[in-house]
Amino acid sequence: MMRRGIGYRAIFWVIVSVWVLATTSERLAAQSIRVVTLNAEFLFDGRDGEGRATFPHKGDVAKAYQHLLDIGAVLREADGDVVMLAEIEHEGILDALIEGPLAGMGYRPYFVQGDDSFTGQDMGLLSRFPMSSIGRTDERVAIGDRTRGVSKNLYGRFEVGDDAFTIIGVHFLARPDDTSRKPEREGQAEVIRRLVAEETARGRHVIVAGDFNDFDAVVVDVNQNMPITSVLETIKSAGEGPEDDLINVAAFMDPSQRYTAFWDRNRNGAIDAPDEFSSLDHILISKALQSAIDTVYMIQSYNPMEVTDHFPVIVSFTP
Repeated sequence: MMRRGIGYRAIFWVIVSVWVLATTSERLAAQSIRVVTLNAEFLFDGRDGEGRATFPHKGDVAKAYQHLLDIGAVLREADGDVVMLAEIEHEGILDALIEGPLAGMGYRPYFVQGDDSFTGQDMGLLSRFPMSSIGRTDERVAIGDRTRGVSKNLYGRFEVGDDAFTIIGVHFLARPDDTSRKPEREGQAEVIRRLVAEETARGRHVIVAGDFNDFDAVVVDVNQNMPITSVLETIKSAGEGPEDDLINVAAFMDPSQRYTAFWDRNRNGAIDAPDEFSSLDHILISKALQSAIDTVYMIQSYNPMEVTDHFPVIVSFTP
């Protein structure tokens, strides 16, 4: 006999799933798209082979699964049609999301193995729109006497009606204020700029989403953090002229709400300093999509010290 608590929970999720499918079907029928990006902060399985970095749930299956449930709850609230995730361990994590907290939401998983051997992190993509192709760029650019690529990147091509899209997911080198990493991250930006230019030249709308680990000098965040690099400027410039530039969707938000990341600057285990929030995660879209934007927002209602220290960026538009 099923216990009453479990029965009520099951009924609740059935109702939620039916509502999600109904609203999603209505949105897709209108060819509306909601794009979400989130750094899921080591969304790993707690088993062996988790890289050399440290994180609270490393090597603990139970804690790792609870983290997956917490991230799933955020993503269920975001209800994106195309969801780009940073810090994914492997494709099995995407399957666990779809079969667990995101069950019934109509997602398909897309994953391409990257080459970050230190953290073991990769990009992952969930989508209600079937991808016609997926891949990653392994291009490298010269940085002094060496070369630099983007170890964590992923792209997917999909169509909505007569419109062709390419979404590019990125996770760049960390520490935006570290001058020693400036040329490295600028090199990564140039690699992605070239990919954007290629996709734009094919007549596709481009969306670049993820953790850039850098600030936007034009669309400033809540604390007016300024970059020491040209990362955002480089990627936005895209192709040959201003007509194919990208725009940061955060420009359509109130500046007081522009923050996507938390850093415990004073390391006291509390959220108590205004300057501990910034915008490191961005969604850049082709300028041609600007007039089609419906809403832009960020879910900032949870404790970043308990779920993930990043907040999702969400944009919906009707192309």
